[in-house]
Amino acid sequence: MKKYMKYTLMTMLATVMMAGFVFTASAAAVNQESVLTGKVVSTVAVGSAVKQGDVLVSIQSLTGPMPAARATVDGVVSSVSVHEGDQIKQAQVVAVVNGN
Repeated sequence: MKKYMKYTLMTMLATVMMAGFVFTASAAAVNQESVLTGKVVSTVAVGSAVKQGDVLVSIQSLTGPMPAARATVDGVVSSVSVHEGDQIKQAQVVAVVNGN
């Protein structure tokens, strides 16, 4: 009986630890990078809820505003590091999203 209790306790502990890891990993902050270079014309507001694919930052192009960064995860925008009028480069971190 003691052996059975020990096994059950170890299994429960492992399950709790794994669940904690999954919830922690999914709430991680994810840097969002620009895929284009240009002058920023719009940004998402800090605190906004976003879904994967939502536009975070747009730049001016010859044909008008163009998305420079899209959310790569569902979550809430925790910071935006660029403002309208800023010049950004490709692969520059422009925002951080706390994933769900």
